[in-house]
Amino acid sequence: MEQLQSPFAIPHEDIEALNESDGFCMLRSYLARNAGFCHDHSQCDEQIRETWMLHRDILHALLMPVVTLFRRASALAEAALCTHRSEDLELAFAGEARGAFLCLQCFLTEEEDWCRGIGCPACVVSATLSTESHIRLTIAASLLSTASIASPASTPQHEELPNNRALPPLPHILPALRTALAADPFWSDDSDMWPYLLSRATQLSAGIQSLIAECTNLESLVMSPISARPTHALQKRGITFPITPFANAIQAEEKGVKLRKSKLAKRQLRLKDEEIELMRRVALQCWVQAKVPKQVRVEVLGTGKLTRARSLTCP
Repeated sequence: MEQLQSPFAIPHEDIEALNESDGFCMLRSYLARNAGFCHDHSQCDEQIRETWMLHRDILHALLMPVVTLFRRASALAEAALCTHRSEDLELAFAGEARGAFLCLQCFLTEEEDWCRGIGCPACVVSATLSTESHIRLTIAASLLSTASIASPASTPQHEELPNNRALPPLPHILPALRTALAADPFWSDDSDMWPYLLSRATQLSAGIQSLIAECTNLESLVMSPISARPTHALQKRGITFPITPFANAIQAEEKGVKLRKSKLAKRQLRLKDEEIELMRRVALQCWVQAKVPKQVRVEVLGTGKLTRARSLTCP
């Protein structure tokens, strides 16, 4: 029986360079727990199965930081907008960042298991060539891994690795992916497919970089003293922030002793309330002349809710 081969061919020297990375070796050790092959691919010999697992691990190392970034962006958007409606979260971003967020949201809703490498390693690797979206995200993730614009502080970290075990750049998949597309019967008919996919992936990569920058700004917004409410929404998604003396001072201020209002302050508040009540009466008189239904007047102006008290502005 002919052995099923991986569609990707990565040079041996590139594999050796990856194996010298402590972060990549740690990731491979973690992913080795999920090494179950399906019935069709379990018939392959051990060397071919090892190749499938290596390519699955490379894809996982590429895609999971993008998944982690999307989760962080979603949590920050929830906190900033005070909503759990997924269709509203895009409003927290603008421009290329919003386009990248929408693209990731649509794709991960259907294909998060593939991004996480869940299932048969051979099936996960083979699915990379299944749709244009899979290929475009793989290329964009590879471009992101080598992008110098993303600083270590803003680059999404891999959730299974400590911060001091960063993954190396992973451009090795690009020539292997291009060769696989040229050899694939479905994709090889169009000679312009690779330039088109690379152009689209470059746009997506730029959008994800904009999303990283906007997440940094959004994080500063939701952690400001004015909006201390989003902390719980972020903690539910596993996103925490360091406790700083400034944050402690804010909490101490919020829990401080309540101030007593002076007589002058109380009088000014009553004057403000009476001014609002006078404006409501003027509006009510105008609406009566216009024959606006009584029920509408009550609902909009709130008539009948305030009791008559001694006026400070009228004798």
